[in-house]
Amino acid sequence: MKYNLKQCIKGGANDKRPGYLIAFDYDPEAVEAIKEIPHTCREWRPDEKVWWISEEYEATLDTLFGNFHALAHLQGQLF
Repeated sequence: MKYNLKQCIKGGANDKRPGYLIAFDYDPEAVEAIKEIPHTCREWRPDEKVWWISEEYEATLDTLFGNFHALAHLQGQLF
């Protein structure tokens, strides 16, 4: 099943590793799918309600979220 992102921007981990800051409507299945990514390559930021995901898991994000590619790579070209 593909989910939809509400937000996707490039951003760093707390230790400055590159990746994406993503947000989506709460769905327990989507959260479990994100948790398939090793904990060293993801961070939940409760104050912001976003996940940071390492850029090395870009293909996983593209598989999980139907609009990942558009938000991550095309939004700057569209607007």
